[in-house]
Amino acid sequence: MSINQRQHIRFSLDIPAIIYTKFGEKQHTRLEQISVGGCFTGWEENIFVGDEFRMEIELPNRNFLPLQCRALYRFDNAGIGVKFVNISGFEQELISRIIAHKLDMEGVPLQIDPFTLPPTFVGEEPSPRIAEIREKRDSILERIMSAD
Repeated sequence: MSINQRQHIRFSLDIPAIIYTKFGEKQHTRLEQISVGGCFTGWEENIFVGDEFRMEIELPNRNFLPLQCRALYRFDNAGIGVKFVNISGFEQELISRIIAHKLDMEGVPLQIDPFTLPPTFVGEEPSPRIAEIREKRDSILERIMSAD
């Protein structure tokens, strides 16, 4: 997901969570990045793009916030990008409190509202190198498809 597609500010934090896969497996994980709309968590072998699952994030009072999630992207052996599905305003507020508490525990004051839209890089053109690669690939595919 590009920065221009993000709807919420992300915070790089280490937050404990539990994932319950569609197979009923319980897996402890750590959230490496989090926003009020989603997170990035460590590698999970049994979760693929499009899969829905339940995640419980530890609250400051040691209880857990249950959330319905969907995997949006997956980096092999690195992690999974997750979107919180059907999340309520109350649940988002609890996530913002988790973020604020974790930052406070690390001695970093919360200076950005988690509900603020992230900055975008409007007007930036795609890398010319990427455009050239795509054009070359499209040209090759066109030749292959039109060959008699």
